[in-house]
Amino acid sequence: MKRIKVLLALVLALAMVGGGTLALAEELKDFTIDPAKIPQEKLDTVVSLAVSVRGLENPYIATIKVGMEMFAVYLDSIGQKYEMQVLDSGGDSNKEVDNMRQFAANAGGNALAYSDPNENAIAYSLAEAMAEAGGFIGTAWNKPADVGPADLTPNWVIHTSPDNVINGYNTAKALFDYMGGKGKIFVCEGMLGNTAAIDRAKGLDQALAEYPDITVAGRDTGNWATAEALTLVETWLGKDPDVGGVWCANDNMATGALQALEKAGLKGKVGVTGVDANTDIVEAVRDGFAVATVSSNGYLQGGYTLAICYAAWAGLIDVTTLPPEYREFATPALLITKENAAEYLSSVPEFDFSKPFACKAD
Repeated sequence: MKRIKVLLALVLALAMVGGGTLALAEELKDFTIDPAKIPQEKLDTVVSLAVSVRGLENPYIATIKVGMEMFAVYLDSIGQKYEMQVLDSGGDSNKEVDNMRQFAANAGGNALAYSDPNENAIAYSLAEAMAEAGGFIGTAWNKPADVGPADLTPNWVIHTSPDNVINGYNTAKALFDYMGGKGKIFVCEGMLGNTAAIDRAKGLDQALAEYPDITVAGRDTGNWATAEALTLVETWLGKDPDVGGVWCANDNMATGALQALEKAGLKGKVGVTGVDANTDIVEAVRDGFAVATVSSNGYLQGGYTLAICYAAWAGLIDVTTLPPEYREFATPALLITKENAAEYLSSVPEFDFSKPFACKAD
């Protein structure tokens, strides 16, 4: 009987914990930054904002910087003092970690950063550099599966990413349907050891399994780079010009693929897909030279990640109490095809950074 009572008490306790977690999740969904609850001492402190990225020459990455600037406008509206930096690693993982360590150390506990780790392996090191200084960081896209924000609470606040498997699958399916479900394709994969590249390739492979009449005539990494994808596609076309599509893991490589196809007189005859919604590729989709791309909304990623970190720094949220699904979660993505490309190009993003968890996909 005593054992039964103990078990019943344990079940009741677990139920209460579960109910409390659900209630907290509902509160966070509607959580709003209230400037009146921010201590004046915080508002008068210069908080240092940064985005840690591979290079602003990539149009998608440039939107992350703009997202930081959009969030800064919000900080102006509530009277928060701040400064901004771009930590450009140029694709060098060691430099990215060094950049973060110096930034965090200089700002101390008043540092807030968005980071897109160059490769999975450095995600923890980036967060650790911030944790050592007492600041707050949110990462996106890349990290090992066995580590995450819970390992460096409270300083590693969140990790986010669109669902790259779905994005890789959706762009592949759009390409295969454009080809009538049969024919040869070339595949330009992203950087090796990069989570986004790995997962988008998984999505491609899922689609290939569903389309047995689609065959891969060439497949290699283009390292996210236009020039490398151009060279790959030119080489493949020299060996096998009878191709119906080129699947690219990002839009920079899709640009290179289109350049190679144009040189071969095949632009508009061979389907091309990418990911990132770079303006030139969205325009190509609109004009019928490419099939599809995906908007991962860098504005949203950069701005809202900093907003959540700001709420933690200002003491408005307690990171230690956040449910797991509010520490690691997906952000929205949009498949762009000929049907919605023109509308996407004409739209201007607007965000309410006072509701920082609005960036969480349902």
